[in-house]
Amino acid sequence: MRNMHRLFVSIVALCTLNIATAQPKLAINIVVSSMKATDIERYSINFSQEGFMRLYNGGASFTECYTDFVPTSSQMCLATIATGAQPSMHGIASTQWHDRTAGNAIIHLCQDSKGNYTTDHFTAPTLAQTLATSERAGRVVTIAHNASSAMILAGKQNECYWIDSIGNWSTANCYAKSIPDWLNAQNEISFNRSYVRNTWFGKLSKSRYINTRATDIAIYDIYSKPKNSDKKPIPNWVNTLMTTPAADNAIFTLAKKIVDQMIADKRNDDYCDMLTICLDAPREIAQKYGPDSIEYEDMLYCLDANIAELMAHIDAIFPRQSDYLITLTSDRGIGQINPKDFNTQQAEVILNAFLSAQYGQGKWVLSCNNGSIYLNRDQIYSKKLSIAQVQNEAATFVMQFRGIANTATATALQGGIMSSSTARLMQNAFYPRRCGDILYCLQPDYYQIDEQYVAQSGSPYNHDRHIPLIFYGAGIESGKIERKVSSSAIAVSTAAMLGITRPNCADGDMIYELKHR
Repeated sequence: MRNMHRLFVSIVALCTLNIATAQPKLAINIVVSSMKATDIERYSINFSQEGFMRLYNGGASFTECYTDFVPTSSQMCLATIATGAQPSMHGIASTQWHDRTAGNAIIHLCQDSKGNYTTDHFTAPTLAQTLATSERAGRVVTIAHNASSAMILAGKQNECYWIDSIGNWSTANCYAKSIPDWLNAQNEISFNRSYVRNTWFGKLSKSRYINTRATDIAIYDIYSKPKNSDKKPIPNWVNTLMTTPAADNAIFTLAKKIVDQMIADKRNDDYCDMLTICLDAPREIAQKYGPDSIEYEDMLYCLDANIAELMAHIDAIFPRQSDYLITLTSDRGIGQINPKDFNTQQAEVILNAFLSAQYGQGKWVLSCNNGSIYLNRDQIYSKKLSIAQVQNEAATFVMQFRGIANTATATALQGGIMSSSTARLMQNAFYPRRCGDILYCLQPDYYQIDEQYVAQSGSPYNHDRHIPLIFYGAGIESGKIERKVSSSAIAVSTAAMLGITRPNCADGDMIYELKHR
């Protein structure tokens, strides 16, 4: 009996040791903006086995991962990935809103009243912040193409870099007074410009592409690049950088440099370094050309090569996959090509005319944007009207607009649990201090259109909400898991894999398949 007890204690001790040593020393989070959940399988025939397919086949792939709120703006989705909370908790319900405590002043998410970058409007701590304040804190870095994406994922501290309007890597005073010397040296020689070409040449011959529609890419049956095509001046090279695979090339080059520095600076194996990479260029390409274009498809093949190079780089540092954790996901999907237009300015004018006819002439509507309508509460108070009554009448009237699928008032969203699926999604996105008086969602064929784009996102439907999710390394067994999970589970599950507490406002569920593996 005593021997059995000793054996049991030894087994428990061994298991505890295995769990402790399984905690990774490096975590890399990759967010491919506007990548659809079905893209990996759709284009798998042309992917290498070292990039997307290595992660997809060798990791735990969750084929039923969805965002649980609407509208699915990129900023809201990134904040949920970063914090493990829904917008109703993390407070990032839009990029701008009317501050009713400051005379309806328009507040911009990442800027102060003078236009300077700030993190003052972030209310929920991120995974990056949580790791940085834990006992496992190593170096924590976030990089992205856009400032808002980098800042949302980083939170209120740590290193945070993005590409500015002149094509240089930049940061803000809320993170550091200046960028480090090694990064400034790249800016001085316009290193990011070296990735830009006059002509976007496809990686494959024409017959190998799955999509058939193309606008600006050069595709040949037999690849023959015109001589001296890249020696001509490139007008507005920064815009070209951000709407071609060149931007991904730039960010992955920086990612490899940062990983090398992390390893060189490593103080103790108990520490965990984390690098978060947000790729905004895929979203720009998807919106400009559409998800069924050759441009979008070719961007994925270029990205596949970049991921393969990053994985080879990591392999050279960490021979054991248990020493690192890679997560791959997206903020949201992308809608159809050339959808029907929901004109928010027209909706604002018509609703204001209706309320003026009901209650007298005045400025009743402040704005209509991103699934939210702000009423002028000062006007309502001056007429001694009921906020709830005006909201209800406005919401009922808005339901008559072409393209509207559902509406919900702020009073109703605060007052109880919504029963319908779309209303529940709106409630998950409702942050009372910042959202409008009426939330609305559009029918499947409608989007709030930006004329410079042929495709958009933001709806409550699966083509926008269904995203890829893969966990690779850290001792995780490979497999396809078809259980439905939420994007709010990403930060929670990653924190558990790293051996730290979940972010303070995180309300997502732990993905138990990872825990048990």
